Amino acid sequence: MESGPRAKRRTRGDFMPNQPLRKRQPTDPYIDCVVLTSFRSEFTFLRNVFGRSGIRMHHAESLDQADFLLTVTESTVLLSDVIFVDGSWQHALSVLGDSHPLVTMLVIADPVDKPFLRDLFNRGACGIVWKPFQFEEVRRLIRVVHEASKDRRALQAKKSSHLATLPEPTREEDLAPGLS
Repeated sequence: MESGPRAKRRTRGDFMPNQPLRKRQPTDPYIDCVVLTSFRSEFTFLRNVFGRSGIRMHHAESLDQADFLLTVTESTVLLSDVIFVDGSWQHALSVLGDSHPLVTMLVIADPVDKPFLRDLFNRGACGIVWKPFQFEEVRRLIRVVHEASKDRRALQAKKSSHLATLPEPTREEDLAPGLS
């Protein structure tokens, strides 16, 4: 084994030759993503693959765990399996609509699930991640929905700041006291 300053250091990415090793900068922001699935091995696989590309994965096995993680981590993306321990993607969409309206949702699906997913976009999900995973496509999709979620948050903050600068509506009593 060669030693010295020119020696090749083995890194975590050496076992994946098709994945380019990108050195993370401390200023690079992470994209927090909650994965709602009953399969721990699937989550571990996704976490290992996307961890080096600036996507931090958090595992939830139930809707309550996903709701908690979305609140605590301020995640912008929810990856939901078609069916999980206490529901399905339709239940996850209703939780997002009620509690986390600025979080975008992607559904992890097998090609055999196509007939059940035809109304996915009509109900508010932003995309489908097909198994087997095509990592570059999934990475790009997560980044796109993350940016869209950030834009929606910024727009909402801007809208609420504009509303705060508007003058309070005047009451007729203030204009002409004693006339009413």
